Amino acid sequence: MPVSGNAYAFTQVGITVANPVGAVYGLFSKQPHAYVCLYVGKTDNLRRRLAEHLNNPPIAGITHWFAEAHATELQRTGREANLIAEFQPPGNTVGRR
Repeated sequence: MPVSGNAYAFTQVGITVANPVGAVYGLFSKQPHAYVCLYVGKTDNLRRRLAEHLNNPPIAGITHWFAEAHATELQRTGREANLIAEFQPPGNTVGRR
């Protein structure tokens, strides 16, 4: 199942709408007819982690982000694994082969 929720611009202004909550997030590139997943991650503070990625992106080409809040580390770990398996994002496989 794809990441639920709205797409937000991967900009300083765009990440200000992120709450400092535990979440699983996807970093995407907007293409003409779809979003392409470039990276999936989990965090205990979404706003802080997105700001870190904005300053040091895990992969080039990110234009948008999606996120889902999850209360526990166990929930976040499971959802992150499912999304990585579904999307196979290049940013999660670089250097791990």
